[in-house]
Amino acid sequence: MMRSLFAGVSGLKNHQTQMDVIGNNIANVNTIGFKKSRVVFQDMLSQTLRSAASSSTNRGGSNPVQVGLGMSLASIDVIHTTGSFQPTGKNTDISIEGEGFFMVGEGEKTYYTRAGNFEFDLNNVFIHGGTSLIAKGILADTTGKIDPKGQIKDINLADDVSSPPRATTKVNFAKSLDFRAESKVVTREENHDGTKDTVVNLTPPLNKVVVKDTSGVELVEGAAGGFTIDYSTGKLTIKQAAPSKDYTISYYEPNYSNSVSVCDSTGDTHLVDVYYTKIAVNEWAVNTSVDNEFPSDGSGRGTLKFNSGTGKLQSGSPSQINVKSPVEGANALDVSLDFENITEYAGDFTITYMGQDGYRAGYLEDVSVDSNGLLIGSFSNGQSRALAQLTIATFANPAGLTKAGNNLYQVSNNSGVPDQGLPGISGRGIIKPETLEMSNVDLSQEFVEMIITQRGFQANSRVITTSDQILEELVNLRR
Repeated sequence: MMRSLFAGVSGLKNHQTQMDVIGNNIANVNTIGFKKSRVVFQDMLSQTLRSAASSSTNRGGSNPVQVGLGMSLASIDVIHTTGSFQPTGKNTDISIEGEGFFMVGEGEKTYYTRAGNFEFDLNNVFIHGGTSLIAKGILADTTGKIDPKGQIKDINLADDVSSPPRATTKVNFAKSLDFRAESKVVTREENHDGTKDTVVNLTPPLNKVVVKDTSGVELVEGAAGGFTIDYSTGKLTIKQAAPSKDYTISYYEPNYSNSVSVCDSTGDTHLVDVYYTKIAVNEWAVNTSVDNEFPSDGSGRGTLKFNSGTGKLQSGSPSQINVKSPVEGANALDVSLDFENITEYAGDFTITYMGQDGYRAGYLEDVSVDSNGLLIGSFSNGQSRALAQLTIATFANPAGLTKAGNNLYQVSNNSGVPDQGLPGISGRGIIKPETLEMSNVDLSQEFVEMIITQRGFQANSRVITTSDQILEELVNLRR
């Protein structure tokens, strides 16, 4: 009788524990990243009334006679099945599809969690919502590259709130010049009396400049008795030693122009105008100015020749023209204009620039997380680059982790050491941006378990009641 009484007590006690676990599961049905638990019972030590006996020649063997002393808890297991994913639309909400835990910490102390409700604090530190623990990962270098073997540390983006400027080094052009365009020749008449230099101010850009007298004799550019030109200002000088005659000055006027804004080393912008002048069939002169000034060193000038059959840039024709210009307080501009994708077809002028590699300084406007766990920063200058990459940890026995509250786990003696690294590698899960992992609690299953637990508790209480009634009958025997 006493054994049944204590067996019933153990049943009450452990079914109450099971009810506590079920209650906790149901309470956390909406807790993000929560993993449900289950209770496993085992029978307690049994009292042996008669030991087992082996068989003999004339008699068979007998089994042991034992009476159980109740039941006890075998374990309370955490079930680490993946929960459903709930879209949130928040760019710092993330979840893990597959194995692994996010790593968060405070100083040298590291915790692990499946709850991916992260956010940035006022200092641009990536923290775990609700606990303010700092997320851990690998920080990118200034170019946005991540070293997969880099040191895992706190994700603090305080040094990444701005994007330094980058000077433009290359501009790409595309589309077409109009094959039907006709050369535009500008002429001007000037008298040279030979008593001094004759200075004529022309409008740049200047291409194929010819100075000749009325009889058709041309002066030679650069000769003592010829003429000189400053292509940056348009100043043409007929030397004093040239014959005293009336001269006709002719040059080609641009057919088309377009503009592109480039950046210097300080992030300041400069306007580069590109002029296209048809000087012959399938041949165009290119001239450039920077902030309305043509480079005095003669840079920014070139010739494009096109194949008459295909309309594409002719092989051997230089596809790049370099523009150089000094900038006060900054490094001199040195920009390469790439015309490799330019064509010459009959049609409207459509030539335009397709992009450049320079940009102004900017400040961090937004950070998003991609499926690789990369934190991508978007800056006000239109640039974006990787700032850091989240790391996750897997365990040989995740059920052996110790719950630390606040959706956090700690390493235990039976969990194994964490295998830390980038997502999607060595069995680690991948990141699902803008989602949160929901609790894996199944309410229907929990309610069934609750009914079973309730009946178990009732049955054990009946054992205690019946044992008490038997004891009462025993006491009443003396009456």
